Amino acid sequence: MTRQAMLIDLSRCAGCCGCVVACQMQNNTRPGVTWVKVDCCEWGEYPQARRTYLPHSCMQCDAPPCVAACPTGASYQNEEGITLVNYEDCICCGQCEAACPYGARHLNQTEANWFDTETPAPYESYGVQRVDVAEKCIFCNELLAEGRQPACVINCPGGARVIGDIDDPESAIAKKIASGAKRVGETGFYYLEPADMPGSMVASKVMTVVSADEPEAEEHQKAQAGISPVVVGAAGVAVVAGAVGIGVAAKRSSDKKKAAAAEAGAGAHAGAGADKTADKKDGGDR
Repeated sequence: MTRQAMLIDLSRCAGCCGCVVACQMQNNTRPGVTWVKVDCCEWGEYPQARRTYLPHSCMQCDAPPCVAACPTGASYQNEEGITLVNYEDCICCGQCEAACPYGARHLNQTEANWFDTETPAPYESYGVQRVDVAEKCIFCNELLAEGRQPACVINCPGGARVIGDIDDPESAIAKKIASGAKRVGETGFYYLEPADMPGSMVASKVMTVVSADEPEAEEHQKAQAGISPVVVGAAGVAVVAGAVGIGVAAKRSSDKKKAAAAEAGAGAHAGAGADKTADKKDGGDR
């Protein structure tokens, strides 16, 4: 049995965001869609103030709530524990986005190119340009299938990222986990933290809704945000997702109506032009 997981050594992360750019290029994401985030963590007081950077994305949960929430089965988990998306079955309803406690889901609803150009740049042209689907980090599953590593791992200049089979005690990631890495909840994500980093900081940064078993993270999140965290129950998820789904359906319907109106207008314009040409010809004949 293989269980793919990711470990990030925060002492080696320089906050360069090379992982963000590599992910965008590998997966050909649309403008405004970023599967990887890099947060800044600061603690302590001058002159002992400290800072580190915290990359995070889909945490590859053991029991993904996004999979349970998906009404079409588009979101699913493979045998290696990676949560994937079948884009052909995705209806962009937003239920997975609402269910994800890590804010790792993104609704791609922008049919555009980077830098607002009319045609895609060369690096945007090689892959599939999707629209009206939910997207997320999939550990570059297509590269793993070829025996390669994800784009974010390959392109990290500090070597902060390690991916591998945590069920193999001889794997590089298993050895690093044994050296003191902390796991985020029941997920496939681990962090090697600086020794003096507050234990609640990682959870408070990566979780959009702190679970009941993370009371320290909840307090830290309150202090960071200055507001009480919003806890969304199952009913709330359904309401939000339903509203998003209705909005998407309305948008698609509106787009179709606009296209039909434009086509009809073009036809009418062409017909009017033809009539004028005929009139001129008739006048000339007379």
